[in-house]
Amino acid sequence: MNQQWLTILMSKGIELEQNLRQQLQNAKDGLKSQLEGRGIRLSAADLSALLEEVSPKASHAALSYALDILRPFSAGMGLRISRLSDTQVEMIIPARTRNMSDLNQLHEGAMTTAAIEAAKLLWMRHAPLGQFEINVGQCESVFFKVQTQDCRVRMELSETTRELVLSELRQNRESASTVELKIFDENEQSVAELRLHLKFKHSPALASTPEE
Repeated sequence: MNQQWLTILMSKGIELEQNLRQQLQNAKDGLKSQLEGRGIRLSAADLSALLEEVSPKASHAALSYALDILRPFSAGMGLRISRLSDTQVEMIIPARTRNMSDLNQLHEGAMTTAAIEAAKLLWMRHAPLGQFEINVGQCESVFFKVQTQDCRVRMELSETTRELVLSELRQNRESASTVELKIFDENEQSVAELRLHLKFKHSPALASTPEE
């Protein structure tokens, strides 16, 4: 009997999750269609930022869903956005099977992938118009302890660093910056620290043509 009830509850939970995802998808498609009808095209990060002031939770949920289905490498990891602003990002790394090692510990590769995704996501909020690329040139990591539960990766971006990079992009169309990310467990104990050397490239949307 207990097993039957458990099966029913699990089925209802899956059904609820599917309905929620469908509603988020419908809302995203509807808004995207209206904006594109006016000549405006938004990325997943732009769409999340647009919705954020109205409903931060819905915005984070929509962006988390987009991360889980649109990123070829990290798809299925279940990364969730719990905080996102112009200066901060916090991403939850769930202890699901895909992210665990054969010893049932959160895999170092999963934490590294989440850190890279978080760093790119925060920087993409400040992407200039046109083609904007972010590549990792170097990665340094220190892991303090093994972890079997969910973790949170956090990053802060100072206004000074942001403006310096954007200024260099305007002048040279290339720039670089080193960012630091920290990973914590549910008790706020440090699990790992990562330093990413990021390389930026920018091609303006309307490239100027040389005068004849």
